[in-house]
Amino acid sequence: MKLFRDILENISAVRFGTWARLLALLLSFANTALNAMGKNPLSISEDEAYQALSLIVAAVCTVAAYWKNNSFTGAAQAADKVLEDRRTGA
Repeated sequence: MKLFRDILENISAVRFGTWARLLALLLSFANTALNAMGKNPLSISEDEAYQALSLIVAAVCTVAAYWKNNSFTGAAQAADKVLEDRRTGA
């Protein structure tokens, strides 16, 4: 009971990412249960599924490549070294 009380008291401070992961998990379980009962809630063809998955992979790769610091030049790599030294205190 104390756990549920703590959750309810702090529900307004729950981050968006936490809600998104919970929703994705619940949808995944619902889809699995429906498939187990012989229902197909996502009536899409293999080609549509492939295209959707390809789009998702491309989007994730794009965001990861954009978000991550990609240092190609010598000056950028030297700056990365200086930053790493500052972080580690070296």
